[in-house]
Amino acid sequence: MLRKCPDCGNDLSSSAVACPHCGRPQRKSSSPIELSGILIIAVVCAGALIWRLSSRYEGSSEAAQAVPPETIIARPTREGRGLTARIGYNRKLSLIRVENGDPFTWSNCQLSLNARGISSGYARGVAAIKPGMTDAALLESAEFVDGDGRHFDPATEPVATLEIACETPQGHLAYGGKF
Repeated sequence: MLRKCPDCGNDLSSSAVACPHCGRPQRKSSSPIELSGILIIAVVCAGALIWRLSSRYEGSSEAAQAVPPETIIARPTREGRGLTARIGYNRKLSLIRVENGDPFTWSNCQLSLNARGISSGYARGVAAIKPGMTDAALLESAEFVDGDGRHFDPATEPVATLEIACETPQGHLAYGGKF
C-alpha cells in the first residue's frame, strides 16, 4: 500500500522504514492488539494494588478494635455533694491517677480499691491531694493492701471500683467511681 510522504510529497510504501526520497523516518502506529495488551496489564496491576491496600486497612482496623484501651476512666457512682474527681487507670502501668477537681486541697484521704459491700477491698491512705491537673496523685495499684495484709495484684484481679473519703474545708466528703 502506497501513501504520500508528509515532507516531500512523494509516494512511499507503508512497509518502508523511511522515505527513500528525503529520508524522513516513517512512524509506525501501534496495533490495536498491542494497545489492548498494555491496557489489560495496567488494569490488572491497578486492581491488585487496590485489593492489597484495602486488605491492609481492614486488618489494621480489626486489630485496633480487638485491643482494649490502655487507660480507662472511672464514672462517678455517687450523686449529690461530694468530691469532684477525675480518675484514670492505666492497665499497662497498673497506675491510678487521682485528680482533685475541687478548688481546695483534700487531706487525710482514705482510698478503697474494689470495695464490695461490707468488705473493705484494698485500702491506701494519702496525706493530701492538691487541686489541679499537675498535682494529681499517682498511685500504683500494688500499693493497696487488704485487711489480711495482701497487696492488690493487677495480674489476677481487674480494677473495678475506687472509693475516696477525705477531709475538706467543707467537712468530710467522698467520691465513688466505677471503671
